[in-house]
Amino acid sequence: MTTIFGIRHHGPGCARSLVKALDALHPDLVLIEGPPDADELMGAVANASLKPPVAILVYDAESPRRAAFYPFAEFSPEWQAMKWAAANLVTMRFLDLPCMHHFAIEATKEQASTAAVAAVAPEGAGEGPVETKADEPGSARHDPLQWLAKADGYSDGERWWNDRVEEREHDADLFAAVAEALTTLRTELALPELERDLRREAWMRRGIREAEKAGAQNIAVVCGAWHVPALRQAVRAADDAALLKGLPKAKVRATWAPWTYERLAVASGYGAGIESPGWYEHLWQGGSETTVRWMTKAARVLRTADVSASSASSIEAVRLAHALAGLRGRPKPGLPETMEAMGAVFCEGDPMVLSLLRRPLLIGERLGELPEGLAQLPLQEDIERQQKTLRLKPTASVTPLELDLREPGGRARSVFLHRLSAVKINWGRKGDVRGGKGTFKEQWSLKWEADMVLAVIDASSFGNTLVAAAEARLTKAAAADPTLENLVALLEHALLAELPGAGEAILSRVQAAATAVDDPPGLLRAIAPLARLARYGSVRQMDLDQVRVIATGLATRAHIELPASVSGLADEAAEALAKLIGGHDEAIRLLEVVALTEEWRAVTRRIMEHGSAHALLRGLCTRMQRDADALDGGEAATRLSHALSAGQTPDSAAAWLDGFLGGGGAVLVHDPELLGLLHGWLGRVPPDYFQAVLPLLRRTFSRFTGPERGQIGQSITQLGGGGGRGESGGTTLRIDEVRAKPAVDMTARLLGLTQHPEFHDENLEC
Repeated sequence: MTTIFGIRHHGPGCARSLVKALDALHPDLVLIEGPPDADELMGAVANASLKPPVAILVYDAESPRRAAFYPFAEFSPEWQAMKWAAANLVTMRFLDLPCMHHFAIEATKEQASTAAVAAVAPEGAGEGPVETKADEPGSARHDPLQWLAKADGYSDGERWWNDRVEEREHDADLFAAVAEALTTLRTELALPELERDLRREAWMRRGIREAEKAGAQNIAVVCGAWHVPALRQAVRAADDAALLKGLPKAKVRATWAPWTYERLAVASGYGAGIESPGWYEHLWQGGSETTVRWMTKAARVLRTADVSASSASSIEAVRLAHALAGLRGRPKPGLPETMEAMGAVFCEGDPMVLSLLRRPLLIGERLGELPEGLAQLPLQEDIERQQKTLRLKPTASVTPLELDLREPGGRARSVFLHRLSAVKINWGRKGDVRGGKGTFKEQWSLKWEADMVLAVIDASSFGNTLVAAAEARLTKAAAADPTLENLVALLEHALLAELPGAGEAILSRVQAAATAVDDPPGLLRAIAPLARLARYGSVRQMDLDQVRVIATGLATRAHIELPASVSGLADEAAEALAKLIGGHDEAIRLLEVVALTEEWRAVTRRIMEHGSAHALLRGLCTRMQRDADALDGGEAATRLSHALSAGQTPDSAAAWLDGFLGGGGAVLVHDPELLGLLHGWLGRVPPDYFQAVLPLLRRTFSRFTGPERGQIGQSITQLGGGGGRGESGGTTLRIDEVRAKPAVDMTARLLGLTQHPEFHDENLEC
């Protein structure tokens, strides 16, 4: 006897009903919709250390990026079926069409598409592979739940299924009702069938026949509800064989991988995704007063975020949710009613506050766990071993991490994260250290994404240990793109990851590439990272004398060629070059070579005095000369006066100012003469030109710190012309009485002071 249970993937109501049905049926064989390529992995379900959410990953051995994930949560019916079979010592197998055929078919389609594009493409067109869209259940036939929902008076198929299946309190005749509904739907509506689904269903029917022929007496089949009518249908074995004849094969491998609730959500793009994994987990946990417990969880989350959510508010939210369900004719509050009640009571209608609940409550931050030793890839085992040694536990939420490189533990963690980054496993993302750039500290944010296992598989082709894979991948990247900028970035990565083998190979390429670079921007882009490495190499306990030699040689060449490349530049090109010059100025200070420093001062002076150089660059180099004490205050004032003179266009003057003040506003705070010149120029700029240069001026002054802007404002009031002095020596500002009177009158009325004598016109001076 074969009993077919039609379920919805990741449905807690289906899972609960399925467990009860299996207890009553007690089959001797359980067949589950899933990849037969992973049958050998099913036994791991009995291990209590395998904690969902987890996924079975099946991938093409020759092209690992061609892969398929089969995720399971605790509330997934397939997971509960496997758990039941393992606990009751019942044989279980997967029943779906193997991935070895799916992947081979996809590869064939991609090759055919590429050939077709190449046949019609004009000469010289790109020959990259064409991305093909995989068949997704429901894409051609629409959502079958929507049809059933309309027949039952619902406008939303998702809500209908939740009410009738997942959130129902009794499960009598559930699977019979689901089978009848889907059979009627597929028979009466004659919706279009996907070729992929027809092959899958033919394979499932063949699997059931083989199980019956092998002597199984009581078979339980667990599959998506859509497939139930097809598996019950009487189809000749010969017809199924004809449909499956000649399917191509690919070599595949399978393994378990940790998963996250975020990747189970439909918002992640997962085809069988659900709206709220957190809500479904809550339903699976069961118990009485579902709504009360859900509101209590929400209140705890909001209180953690410093949002008021009292017990009285929780009670009021529960009452409102039940009232909404009653008004809508729902059997009890579901997710929409509870969320609307939370938004009205807890959040007072503020969607920003309600959004605080999305990740911790609606989605959940659960990350699955694998038993020790279950990983099949040597590289994965090596990474997991180092994670434990360094006490870096993967989590589904963002975890900040600050490392002190002077400590052995901090340096070891940094090296490990840099090595992961070298093989494109971006578990950690490096950020700026709070309070400055820092040389002995690194700031990271860690977040383990479920599909990073694919990156591990990709990296395993480079080596079986993290060190070997990282060195091989960096060396290959250097050979693929031998430009100086790329090589310097790779060299920096190799040194930070303490990969001497890759570092030596890349360094030899850097030396060769440095001789071929002849454009100043390219030289400047390469010098800055080399200077950082040469200065901070001691933190990593490395000998970087050769790096210093290369950086010094590149800097000398840049100093010779830069002055000739600063004229005739468009604004965008000048801004890009200004950033490079600023970075180079810092690099020269890091290298601490006296000869280079003197050379650089001479170069910046030549650019400052270069009449045809872009105004932005002249202003920047003037500021650099002043910061290096190579320009006294009088000469700086003279140059500022010339740059802001009537003979200069306002946009040229604004650009010069942007360069000169780009280093901060301290120069204006401590030099009243410069501030006065600037103040006078702003007063003379015609209104139409002022509108044109205002965005650039706003950008310039927005870079100043708050205290700098405050001190500049105080200094302006003492310059004269902007106001007068009262008898006490304080600053007195004159206000336009005509323009101020309406505002004063309105403020007085709002304060109930309209008749007060102090608000007479003659008292507007303050």
